[in-house]
Amino acid sequence: MVRAMYGVMFLGIFLGVTSFSGRVLAGEDRSDDRVYQYVVKSAEGEFDAISAALETTAETAGWQVLSQTDAGVPDGCSYRARVLVLYDAAYAAALMEANRTTGPFAAVDRINLFEDENGTHVSLVNPVCINRTVLMDDEAYRTLSENHLQKLRTMITGAVDGTVSERAYGQERKKGRIGKTMGVMAGGDFIDKLEDELVVADGNLEEVAANVRRGLSETGAEWGMELAYEVSLPDYQTVIFGATGTPMDSKSFDIVKAGSDKSRKPFSCPGLAHAPAYPLEIVVTQEEDGIKVRIINAMFRMKMYFEDAGMWAFMKNMGMPGSIQDELRGQITKYISGS
Repeated sequence: MVRAMYGVMFLGIFLGVTSFSGRVLAGEDRSDDRVYQYVVKSAEGEFDAISAALETTAETAGWQVLSQTDAGVPDGCSYRARVLVLYDAAYAAALMEANRTTGPFAAVDRINLFEDENGTHVSLVNPVCINRTVLMDDEAYRTLSENHLQKLRTMITGAVDGTVSERAYGQERKKGRIGKTMGVMAGGDFIDKLEDELVVADGNLEEVAANVRRGLSETGAEWGMELAYEVSLPDYQTVIFGATGTPMDSKSFDIVKAGSDKSRKPFSCPGLAHAPAYPLEIVVTQEEDGIKVRIINAMFRMKMYFEDAGMWAFMKNMGMPGSIQDELRGQITKYISGS
């Protein structure tokens, strides 16, 4: 019954180049209103060497590299994608001060190193776009988001040689609030789409987090989800986990294909540009009434990162979000008792 409900909701959801001088060529979509943004196209060097350079430069610039995860790819795809998850403690603290409940879901940065027929590229999840959703259109923090985007771009272009780009792709949104498809489905304020999968009234934060870690360390049977990273925010009594897996990611990429970026339609596996949609977040946090184990509703999160796939591409995959959430729920609650 629950999975069928998610399936109906899922169906409803999906009803230019710059140079190093900073000159932007005509035709490049530089909108801050899209979910993703290129930083470097046709990067110079071998894939693993670029990855290593990104890691070293990020650490030198003050980020903690939480994980480097090779994404799954659709069947027959000969190209690679690798997602680097970075953590800037000062930036995360600013988001937590902005909104302690929603802030954890934007606290890490995700960079995508991926290949296609035109070479190797670096893109990222655009914090300006995502933070508008997570912070619910609070304009007080737009400058924070814009400055962080530029900090990320400066770090990446300092690590990777190639053609600098500001081309945006993914779903375009003029505001953070995501509307409901057909007026009823899978939209609303971000805070209303957070779900407490478990509440431990008299629990200990470290013990609950340890049991979540233990559950996520066991690979999910259907979607292959498992622990990718963990970061603690002790000042806010919060621990953030990231989980991803195959075939969850590879199937997502096969579904979205080129998405909004029609220039990628000729490529053999265009969906790899969407790889930084994952890992997804699990937040364990201490509140007055207990320890909460919290996630984003799976349907809503799919809409955040893959809405540009379009309705028809997802008609045959209506049960996917509910199934993912079922698997994740089983993992994070397996070793914990609560309500």
